[in-house]
Amino acid sequence: MSRNLSATQKRVRKAVSPLLGKLMAAEAEPNPLLLKPYVALDALYRGRGSSGAVTMLGQHLIISEQLCLAGFERAQLGPVRQAHAALVRIDGHAKVGDTWIAEGQDYEALRNALQVYERQLRIAPPTEVRIAQTVMVTMLTGRDVAAAGI
Repeated sequence: MSRNLSATQKRVRKAVSPLLGKLMAAEAEPNPLLLKPYVALDALYRGRGSSGAVTMLGQHLIISEQLCLAGFERAQLGPVRQAHAALVRIDGHAKVGDTWIAEGQDYEALRNALQVYERQLRIAPPTEVRIAQTVMVTMLTGRDVAAAGI
């Protein structure tokens, strides 16, 4: 059963950001660890970010930083840390304006860091990635315990 569109109606095509398009068009199956941070960055780019998106991106940047320290893309530690600083700025602006948005240099820093993370996930053995994830969880839960005064 076909649907007739009047002259005033247009077909709507969903816009996909270039980064998500690149991830979806990859020859190999995309790494599931990359999907969430790219979606979060896309939401921030569109002005539809959230504190959860910023938190999740921060977690992946900690994993990337740990992989840098373990020798995977070690020379890219600076850009990964710049992306983390961009997240801090985005979060600070959101506390004032209640809008989480990544634009300009902050967006570029986050995009570059995710590209580093993508390369790291391709070259690092799964055990190294799990170690970096464990370090990230330990860092974050250690801070939560210290903040609670336990």
